[in-house]
Amino acid sequence: MANGLQNIETTAIEILSDLGRFTATSFWEDGPAGYLAERAKTAGLDVLIDEWGNVLATKAGSDSSAPGIAFVAHMDHPGYEVIAQNGSDITLETLGSVGIAAGREGTTIDVIVESGARIPATISGAGPIETDLAKMKKAAGWLGADTVYAKLETDLDLGDLPVPAVPDLPDFVLKQGLIKMRAADDLAGCAAILAALESLVNTPTTGTVFGLFTRAEEVGGVGAQLAAENELFPKDTIVVSVETSSVLPGAEIGEGVVIRTGDRAATFDYEAEVYLAEAAKVIRTEYPDIKFQRQLMSAGGCEASAFKAFGYTVTGTAFPLGAWHNRGENGVELEFISKDDFVGGALLISEAAKLAGTSPSGALAQLTVTPSEQGARLASNRSRHK
Repeated sequence: MANGLQNIETTAIEILSDLGRFTATSFWEDGPAGYLAERAKTAGLDVLIDEWGNVLATKAGSDSSAPGIAFVAHMDHPGYEVIAQNGSDITLETLGSVGIAAGREGTTIDVIVESGARIPATISGAGPIETDLAKMKKAAGWLGADTVYAKLETDLDLGDLPVPAVPDLPDFVLKQGLIKMRAADDLAGCAAILAALESLVNTPTTGTVFGLFTRAEEVGGVGAQLAAENELFPKDTIVVSVETSSVLPGAEIGEGVVIRTGDRAATFDYEAEVYLAEAAKVIRTEYPDIKFQRQLMSAGGCEASAFKAFGYTVTGTAFPLGAWHNRGENGVELEFISKDDFVGGALLISEAAKLAGTSPSGALAQLTVTPSEQGARLASNRSRHK
């Protein structure tokens, strides 16, 4: 497995760095989708793009009747969409939850036109905050207004609207053990899944292994809900959400990938989590320094809940994330995760995928074994004290 870890690390970081250069705003995921689909095909995986633009990469198992395992991540990240232009003045709507600073005067953004060019602009203010929900969001540190106003550095015609816009931040930085990105959430999940699947192309598995890359998660889990409702893969498939989720007590950056027991919407299923627990056990025997955490990550929702709502058995992982949705201490900032957490998470996916179709029993199986000696002692003790 030693060479496997090095290969996964190299591949995962390469994929994530490549993904970082694309626009990932909700509904504008064509760049990440095209890259993931093409790279998966080149690696030898079967690729399907459904009618909503979700990308499904598949490695067939040896037993088509055995339950498979699917790893799911989303390709989008909160951002802006330009909906109107009057010379250099533009009006934007936010897509997904963004921090208050995203609507603060002086914040810089890049508007992405059809050619792919980035047109610099500066936020001039945000729209009114009127509803109770908007006021609650503001009190929690999020931008309550849906509308933001900005001024382009040029009065260039942006063409047909809407067009996406993103924070003016670097695509990808790896420094001092941290990966910093404009959109780590959830391009990191996508990269970890694809790197793991690439490592398994020539490894036989009993069950089929899927990698699903979904759209529009940040605006309501739209792609995942459609995939689940329409059974993009069989109902007996174990579903593993691979997320990048805000740090919490017990889920700290640098302390390992989190085996996620639930999210804001639901708790998950032991029958699925055992795949991750068994994989972690295998990894620890070879790499005792690789860390794992286990936590209910309640700060946000993830795609496991969407699949659970449609009857799938689900679990999840999470990379603890700083500056969630670019909400930094000093304004709009790069999101960041630990490189070691990220690589350990990719390895965890790879090892869990090898268990596809095996239905591991895990630690609970120990509780079904009757402790005969202790039982006899209890019976004897009870008999003496009658």
